[in-house]
Amino acid sequence: MSTKIIFTSATGNTKEAVELLEEALQDLDQDVEVFDAEDGVEVDEFFDDDDANYVVASWSDGDNGEVPGGIVDFYDDLDGYDLSGKKVAVLGTGDTSYPHFCAAVDIFAKLLKEDGAELVAEPLKIELAPDDDAIEKIKDLAKTLAA
Repeated sequence: MSTKIIFTSATGNTKEAVELLEEALQDLDQDVEVFDAEDGVEVDEFFDDDDANYVVASWSDGDNGEVPGGIVDFYDDLDGYDLSGKKVAVLGTGDTSYPHFCAAVDIFAKLLKEDGAELVAEPLKIELAPDDDAIEKIKDLAKTLAA
Protein backbone atom coordinates (compact mmCIF):
# COMPACT_ATOMS: atom_id res chain seq x y z
CA MET A 1 0.00 0.00 0.00
CA SER A 2 1.11 3.53 -0.58
CA THR A 3 0.24 6.88 0.90
CA LYS A 4 0.51 10.26 -0.77
CA ILE A 5 0.76 13.32 1.46
CA ILE A 6 0.36 16.94 0.41
CA PHE A 7 1.16 19.69 2.89
CA THR A 8 1.93 23.31 3.48
CA SER A 9 3.86 24.68 6.42
CA ALA A 10 4.76 28.17 7.56
CA THR A 11 6.62 27.72 10.84
CA GLY A 12 7.73 24.13 10.25
CA ASN A 13 5.22 22.55 12.65
CA THR A 14 3.09 20.97 9.92
CA LYS A 15 6.20 19.86 8.04
CA GLU A 16 7.45 18.19 11.23
CA ALA A 17 4.12 16.40 11.68
CA VAL A 18 4.24 15.21 8.07
CA GLU A 19 7.83 13.97 8.49
CA LEU A 20 6.77 12.04 11.61
CA LEU A 21 3.84 10.52 9.71
CA GLU A 22 6.08 9.63 6.78
CA GLU A 23 8.55 7.90 9.13
CA ALA A 24 5.77 6.03 10.95
CA LEU A 25 4.31 4.83 7.64
CA GLN A 26 7.72 3.70 6.40
CA ASP A 27 8.23 1.81 9.66
CA LEU A 28 5.04 -0.05 8.71
CA ASP A 29 6.52 -0.91 5.27
CA GLN A 30 4.38 1.61 3.43
CA ASP A 31 5.50 3.48 0.34
CA VAL A 32 5.16 7.22 0.93
CA GLU A 33 5.27 10.18 -1.43
CA VAL A 34 5.29 13.68 0.07
CA PHE A 35 4.39 16.80 -1.90
CA ASP A 36 4.82 20.42 -0.89
CA ALA A 37 1.68 22.21 -2.11
CA GLU A 38 3.74 25.31 -2.83
CA ASP A 39 5.33 23.38 -5.70
CA GLY A 40 2.05 23.72 -7.62
CA VAL A 41 0.74 20.18 -7.28
CA GLU A 42 -2.36 19.59 -9.43
CA VAL A 43 -5.34 17.81 -7.88
CA ASP A 44 -5.64 15.28 -10.71
CA GLU A 45 -1.94 14.44 -10.47
CA PHE A 46 -2.08 14.03 -6.70
CA PHE A 47 -5.21 11.83 -6.62
CA ASP A 48 -4.07 9.63 -9.52
CA ASP A 49 -3.74 6.24 -7.80
CA ASP A 50 -6.89 4.27 -7.03
CA ASP A 51 -5.02 2.03 -4.59
CA ALA A 52 -3.31 4.75 -2.54
CA ASN A 53 -4.34 6.47 0.66
CA TYR A 54 -4.10 10.23 0.81
CA VAL A 55 -3.32 12.79 3.48
CA VAL A 56 -3.88 16.54 3.32
CA ALA A 57 -1.93 18.52 5.93
CA SER A 58 -2.20 22.25 6.56
CA TRP A 59 -1.93 24.96 9.13
CA SER A 60 -4.64 27.64 9.46
CA ASP A 61 -4.12 31.20 8.37
CA GLY A 62 -4.73 34.05 10.79
CA ASP A 63 -7.55 34.87 13.12
CA ASN A 64 -10.20 33.61 10.69
CA GLY A 65 -8.66 30.15 10.40
CA GLU A 66 -8.67 30.22 6.63
CA VAL A 67 -6.88 27.88 4.26
CA PRO A 68 -3.40 29.41 3.87
CA GLY A 69 -1.96 30.72 0.63
CA GLY A 70 0.51 27.85 0.26
CA ILE A 71 -2.28 25.34 -0.35
CA VAL A 72 -5.26 27.51 -1.29
CA ASP A 73 -4.91 26.86 -5.04
CA PHE A 74 -5.03 23.10 -4.37
CA TYR A 75 -8.07 23.64 -2.13
CA ASP A 76 -9.84 25.74 -4.78
CA ASP A 77 -9.20 23.06 -7.42
CA LEU A 78 -10.64 20.40 -5.09
CA ASP A 79 -14.04 22.09 -5.08
CA GLY A 80 -16.32 19.78 -7.07
CA TYR A 81 -13.58 17.27 -7.90
CA ASP A 82 -14.84 13.66 -7.83
CA LEU A 83 -13.02 11.82 -5.04
CA SER A 84 -15.37 8.85 -4.90
CA GLY A 85 -13.54 5.80 -3.61
CA LYS A 86 -10.52 7.78 -2.39
CA LYS A 87 -9.43 7.17 1.21
CA VAL A 88 -8.21 10.38 2.80
CA ALA A 89 -7.02 11.66 6.16
CA VAL A 90 -6.57 15.28 7.22
CA LEU A 91 -4.18 16.71 9.76
CA GLY A 92 -2.97 20.12 10.71
CA THR A 93 -1.18 22.20 13.25
CA GLY A 94 -2.42 25.32 14.91
CA ASP A 95 -2.34 27.55 17.92
CA THR A 96 -5.21 27.58 20.42
CA SER A 97 -4.57 31.27 21.08
CA TYR A 98 -6.37 31.98 17.78
CA PRO A 99 -10.18 31.96 17.79
CA HIS A 100 -10.46 29.17 15.17
CA PHE A 101 -8.02 26.44 16.18
CA CYS A 102 -6.94 24.37 13.16
CA ALA A 103 -9.96 25.53 11.15
CA ALA A 104 -8.26 24.62 7.85
CA VAL A 105 -8.39 20.98 8.96
CA ASP A 106 -12.17 21.20 9.30
CA ILE A 107 -12.49 23.13 6.04
CA PHE A 108 -10.51 20.48 4.14
CA ALA A 109 -12.35 17.58 5.79
CA LYS A 110 -15.72 19.07 4.88
CA LEU A 111 -14.78 19.65 1.24
CA LEU A 112 -13.17 16.22 0.85
CA LYS A 113 -16.33 14.54 2.16
CA GLU A 114 -18.50 16.70 -0.11
CA ASP A 115 -16.34 15.55 -3.03
CA GLY A 116 -17.02 11.90 -2.13
CA ALA A 117 -13.81 10.97 -0.32
CA GLU A 118 -13.92 8.53 2.57
CA LEU A 119 -12.27 9.99 5.66
CA VAL A 120 -10.41 7.04 7.18
CA ALA A 121 -9.83 8.75 10.53
CA GLU A 122 -11.03 11.70 12.54
CA PRO A 123 -9.16 14.84 11.46
CA LEU A 124 -6.03 15.25 13.57
CA LYS A 125 -5.40 18.67 15.09
CA ILE A 126 -2.03 19.35 16.69
CA GLU A 127 -1.18 22.25 18.97
CA LEU A 128 1.98 23.92 17.61
CA ALA A 129 4.89 21.47 17.17
CA PRO A 130 4.09 17.79 17.77
CA ASP A 131 4.63 16.81 21.42
CA ASP A 132 4.72 13.23 22.75
CA ASP A 133 0.91 12.95 22.75
CA ALA A 134 0.67 14.24 19.18
CA ILE A 135 3.43 11.87 18.06
CA GLU A 136 1.41 8.93 19.40
CA LYS A 137 -1.67 10.18 17.54
CA ILE A 138 0.40 10.50 14.36
CA LYS A 139 1.62 6.91 14.82
CA ASP A 140 -1.99 5.79 15.33
CA LEU A 141 -2.96 7.57 12.11
CA ALA A 142 -0.15 5.75 10.31
CA LYS A 143 -1.49 2.42 11.60
CA THR A 144 -4.96 3.31 10.36
CA LEU A 145 -3.62 4.25 6.94
CA ALA A 146 -1.51 1.07 6.75
CA ALA A 147 -4.39 -1.25 7.73
